[in-house]
Amino acid sequence: MRVVLLFVVTVNFFLLVSCKKYGAANPAFFIKASHVSVKTNSLNISGSNKITDLWLYVDKQFIGVYPVGNLMPVPNPSNGKIRIDVLAGIENNGISSTRIPLNLYALFTLDTLVKNGTTISRSFAFEYLPTVVFPWVENFDLPGFQLINSSGSAASFTLASAAESFEGKSMKLEIPSTHADDIAQVESADYYTLPTSNSDVYLEMDYKCNAPVYIGLVGNTDPTKKALMQLNPTITDTKNAWNKIYIQLSTMVSIEPVSSKYKVYFQIIKNSEYPNPQLFLDNLKFVYNP
Repeated sequence: MRVVLLFVVTVNFFLLVSCKKYGAANPAFFIKASHVSVKTNSLNISGSNKITDLWLYVDKQFIGVYPVGNLMPVPNPSNGKIRIDVLAGIENNGISSTRIPLNLYALFTLDTLVKNGTTISRSFAFEYLPTVVFPWVENFDLPGFQLINSSGSAASFTLASAAESFEGKSMKLEIPSTHADDIAQVESADYYTLPTSNSDVYLEMDYKCNAPVYIGLVGNTDPTKKALMQLNPTITDTKNAWNKIYIQLSTMVSIEPVSSKYKVYFQIIKNSEYPNPQLFLDNLKFVYNP
């Protein structure tokens, strides 16, 4: 509820800021994000991201939320040196109406002196906080995959071709059209400890699919499947697109039945509507900030 209320307040404030004119009465300069990236210190952790918004603070005062690529007005009444802090914002669970700052990334900070009325273009490179933990990372580039075929799956995953992959190597799970209607499923090879009562617990992943994908958790002390979400196709007659999503796990790991550790599963279903379902995955991560 706290996040939802924050979002509503922010949207209203953003509308006010976006309509406010900056001139002699409201001196400001402007920043436009030319590029947004995520830097990592590990070769095994990808910097792929889907940062959609920038949350702007000037001298520790909240100014507004701005879509990446839009002009950000930076009020500077004294026309002197100021401190700018920017938080990276995402679509939580891939939902455009639930935009929040991601507390896994550190603040991007600038101490700068820019003449009012000026527009500058610059890149923003965010980093994971040094406290962030990665219990599980699988990018399919190293031998010994930490993903396995689930028991009873109608098909086994393979490595996608270079043309089909996202970056480096990627996973492909497919039920051929020659098979009868059935279910194919893969899951993490091990169970991982995920904290409860912590909102900053996520599954990050890059994916594309031509059929619905069902994602869930299974605990080590209770076999009950906890459904997380359904992903809609990103491969259609008009597009063949990879997507990035941040799936918040805090609710599911905290509701009964609660286990000490969890594994994640990914499932596709073959039926008359989807006779040849395909799922591609890359850069899977359990990640949280203690």
